[in-house]
Amino acid sequence: MGNEKLYLIGEKDGKILTATESEIINNALEQEKDGIKPHFAWWDYKNQRPVTNKGWRVWSSVNHGCGVVYRRHDGKMVIVTGVQGDFAYMS
Repeated sequence: MGNEKLYLIGEKDGKILTATESEIINNALEQEKDGIKPHFAWWDYKNQRPVTNKGWRVWSSVNHGCGVVYRRHDGKMVIVTGVQGDFAYMS
């Protein structure tokens, strides 16, 4: 694990669930490999437009928010976190 950032992604049986940066990005890559299209983008409500490219939702939890991974134009995978209302579903 080393210096890798750890994310709180949910709870199960009273225990906090965590995932590393690489586990989260690998989940998105698996979704992509399985043919799941990216649909979630960080939404700018003031300007009514997406701020990020469309990405794959890796987790969504009432108490621990959401995590979406999108691919930047240079190909790098980026994790963005927030609450459900921060993201828009885009077809």
